[in-house]
Amino acid sequence: MTLDEFRHEMNEYRRDAKKDADAFKDPVLVFERMQALYRKFDAAERRMADQVIAEWLSSANEALRFEACILTTELNIVSAVPALEELAKRLPSMRGPGAPSELKAVHRAITELKEGHRSDEAEG
Repeated sequence: MTLDEFRHEMNEYRRDAKKDADAFKDPVLVFERMQALYRKFDAAERRMADQVIAEWLSSANEALRFEACILTTELNIVSAVPALEELAKRLPSMRGPGAPSELKAVHRAITELKEGHRSDEAEG
């Protein structure tokens, strides 16, 4: 499967999960389903999923960025740190009402991923 095909599949899966979450009025459902899907992936699929989730951090859709930010920390996607850092640079110029709290979440994610990565290196 190519990255484009994989990206399409992940976007469709997320869209379906979001639709169900909205129907059940359960926003956590999206995270649960995306995490469950990710955990089924083999190493090559996880690398592609990591790339797609990092791409979501560049989205104009605030909800998608928020979900991606949470997924990066919950799934320990250290490779998404550069995308998070880029988002942190862009957020101060965004006018959305959620931008200040999103920026805090992004900084927290960066810190958690970097600290987690450092402790993983120390153990290894």
